[in-house]
Amino acid sequence: MPLLAYTHSGEPLVAPLLSDHQWEQLRSARNRDAWMPHGKGRAIPKVSRLGTRFFAHPPGQPTTGAKESDLHLSIKAQSLIGARAAGWDALPEQSGTTPDGHDWRADVLCRRPGKAWTVAVEAQVQLQGEEAYRQRQERYAASGIRALWLVAHEPAALHRYWREPDPYLPAFKTTVGKDRHGRPEAQVQIDGLSLAIPEFVSGALSGQLHWSGNGRHGIIMLVLHKDQCWHRTCRKTVLLAYRAETLRRMPLGLEAAQAMTGYGDAYARARAVLPDLADNPWPLRNALASRCPHCRREIRYHSHDWAGQDVVEVPIGVDAGEQGRRLGVTPHAQWHWGPESRWTRWAPLGGIGLISHRRLAMRPRRLGPGTG
Repeated sequence: MPLLAYTHSGEPLVAPLLSDHQWEQLRSARNRDAWMPHGKGRAIPKVSRLGTRFFAHPPGQPTTGAKESDLHLSIKAQSLIGARAAGWDALPEQSGTTPDGHDWRADVLCRRPGKAWTVAVEAQVQLQGEEAYRQRQERYAASGIRALWLVAHEPAALHRYWREPDPYLPAFKTTVGKDRHGRPEAQVQIDGLSLAIPEFVSGALSGQLHWSGNGRHGIIMLVLHKDQCWHRTCRKTVLLAYRAETLRRMPLGLEAAQAMTGYGDAYARARAVLPDLADNPWPLRNALASRCPHCRREIRYHSHDWAGQDVVEVPIGVDAGEQGRRLGVTPHAQWHWGPESRWTRWAPLGGIGLISHRRLAMRPRRLGPGTG
């Protein structure tokens, strides 16, 4: 089910990129000038069950390769549309060979107009393990091509990569839902966003896709509890810092987090953004103490979770270093989308990121011996 055919003079015909008028002309022409690649006969314009335009071989003409799914065909077509929207040239189903003789075949190959072909977009619908991804990526790299992988199969096959991504394999979870007509629709998941395939491909080719990671810069989450100043002449809302945790929600000692390079500057920036945020807390016996930002009186409170209540989470950028690694704070390494100010679960060193809210889960009630 190829998306590409050629005229007799060698001009490419890319089915998803033809106008409605051009497509109907091809379909209605008795002696249409549309030919399958590699001399495989006249191309027959067709439409898949998902509405994707493609070319078919003449009846009785043998085809090569595995049968292509409607979903794979659709993602390829949407990738072509995205590349063209970014102003790039794009062709589907392009093959090449590495300098040492290994073959590769790109679902979509892209280039800036007049330049060399430099970017491949791969729609991976069939299950594939990380080793195969990296092997194919190495072949592209050997040919001077960067590849983007849209992973539309079961994500568990790349579980290690999702936990520890790297810049050498740009792979992105691609989920399949339903559009407003009830047909399957693929979307790329990145930075808390669900992007349509054309939007993602166009943005990636236009500089919206970024890799962040320098080997030292780590992110911790400061968790705040909303409370009220105890003093009768104040009684204003306060936000109390009561715990810190890694991005995987592993608890950190608050004192240890406060000692990390970048924490103090980040807390000062958080106070500038959150006027109700109390002073940086200090330990007091088996509890914590701080000062009300409004009346400056001391507030004492416990550091346990307030199950079932909303908390505020503030990403803080710290220097992970050896101390951070011992605490479980690993250097930040992740793909992001758009400007830094919109990145989720990220913060610059000594600064804060996007503040969010989360409701803590209720703890199961423990039944005593006298309860049933």
